[in-house]
Amino acid sequence: MPKTSEQTTDAACIVLTDVHKDFKLRHTHSIKETVLAAARRKQLTTDFHALDGVSLAINEGESVALLGFNGSGKSTTLKMISGVLRPDAGTIRTRGRIAGLIEVGAGFHPDLSGRENIYLNAAILGMSKRETDERFDQIVAFSEIEQFIDTEVKHYSSGMFLRLAFSVAIHTEVDILLIDEILSVGDEPFQRKCLARIRELHAAGKTLVVVSHDLNMITRMCQRGVVLSGGKVVFDGPSADAVRALRDLSSSPFADVPRQHPHFDEISRLVDEGVLSLFPHESGNGEFRLETPVTVSEAAHAMRRLTGAPAESPARDDTLITRAAFAALLHDAAGNPEAPTRSPFRDVEDGATHAAAITWLHDTGIARGWAAEADLPAYRPNAPLERDALVVMLTRFQDLG
Repeated sequence: MPKTSEQTTDAACIVLTDVHKDFKLRHTHSIKETVLAAARRKQLTTDFHALDGVSLAINEGESVALLGFNGSGKSTTLKMISGVLRPDAGTIRTRGRIAGLIEVGAGFHPDLSGRENIYLNAAILGMSKRETDERFDQIVAFSEIEQFIDTEVKHYSSGMFLRLAFSVAIHTEVDILLIDEILSVGDEPFQRKCLARIRELHAAGKTLVVVSHDLNMITRMCQRGVVLSGGKVVFDGPSADAVRALRDLSSSPFADVPRQHPHFDEISRLVDEGVLSLFPHESGNGEFRLETPVTVSEAAHAMRRLTGAPAESPARDDTLITRAAFAALLHDAAGNPEAPTRSPFRDVEDGATHAAAITWLHDTGIARGWAAEADLPAYRPNAPLERDALVVMLTRFQDLG
């Protein structure tokens, strides 16, 4: 029996052979900029090799995940398979009717109602009017937006767009279903409903090709994973092994923090020291999600691990911690040292709550980056602390000795 990385083309419904795709990255945004750049002999464009010799065969009835970091070529590959893009070189062959959930709102006209867009999108996917008439009620019922079906879709939220687009796609006589990350737009109950329907389609022998950063979902849903890096296939095999291969690419405990990330060293160091043990690498999610706000429990746990304080088991507190409150935690851990009385930030008044802690952060360089160039920059004391800021501040605090 052939391995998943050694597919035969006899039973294949998707075959990519030595596919190449380049894009031009423009460095100017107006005629004036272009003329000035040309006069100064600056490079006007750069070639970006999105796909560089990708060869891949997917058999009928397989569920395959395309994995990789941002810019690796996953979505480009999916668009090639769907026919939205054409290769610059190489060949792509498909067999069967394809339905693609590649972009929220694709195939919808904003000035048409939901009802009218069902017929439009179904026609694009190859359904006849009679087929659409027969399944119209099922499509609307699955989408759960009956109340808004005669409203123009330009007034829909992205979640409503997703519901309608997904409902149309899965009610076609589809042989190949392409899904690109858009399931993350819907609310949790609808996501579960979608995943259940996708499993039904796979059980019925349909072919699935999925792009997602949710590595837990990938492992559960897909038998096979194909890892792309720099536009090339670097791994093709069982999905669990593909997830491990993706993580090995960065030597990082988090799938979304590659080696070239500016905070890679700080994050890896804190993970090795157990400071980030409450974060997703322990739960198997695989992503650090740098822009996610930090909770009070996460911040307090990280500080205890960083300072070597005795372990505690306080009640879980999922309240988001503010930048000001975290400054106070760091200041307290340092022994509440004195700081200049004048605040360096325009939005932190002298004498305000936590003003001394925030001023101390600036004075020691822990808040470096919030105090760049301009006179009296903003610290945003009441804004939630995000994970990337947490990492930077923890490592700078640690380096103070």
